[in-house]
Amino acid sequence: MANVLALVRKRIIKNFVIWEFTCTLSGSYTASGGVTGTPGETLNFNAATNTYKLARPKIPGLVNGSTSQLPKTGDIEVVSIPGGFTAQVEQNAVSPTPANYALRIFAGGSGAAAPAELTTATYASQAPLILAEPIVIQVTAPLKFN
Repeated sequence: MANVLALVRKRIIKNFVIWEFTCTLSGSYTASGGVTGTPGETLNFNAATNTYKLARPKIPGLVNGSTSQLPKTGDIEVVSIPGGFTAQVEQNAVSPTPANYALRIFAGGSGAAAPAELTTATYASQAPLILAEPIVIQVTAPLKFN
């Protein structure tokens, strides 16, 4: 079962456009093994549902084969994740497009201890609290992409 992304809000603040998505997770997680941009959960932003029929729902993509327009890891923020977990969204290291960003999820960590990525397993067996509500993700890009 794949995760479900939904575009729920779009805002313009100063010279930026911000797309806000909710992500309902799939049934299980695949550990990345520490490789940047490898699933985790694969996110396809441009296939997100658009129930509210927001104008221009697509995030920037490839332009003439160049990936320079794609939002970078620092332009994408996981603003809400249930159960005390943390997460980050990264470009796929092999073939970056709006259709294959990776959501990596981490648990634990306090003081000097770094959070550890979830292992490959079902969420129900290792992180059932993470399924309590959707994750909220914001993507920011220059206003010219609105």
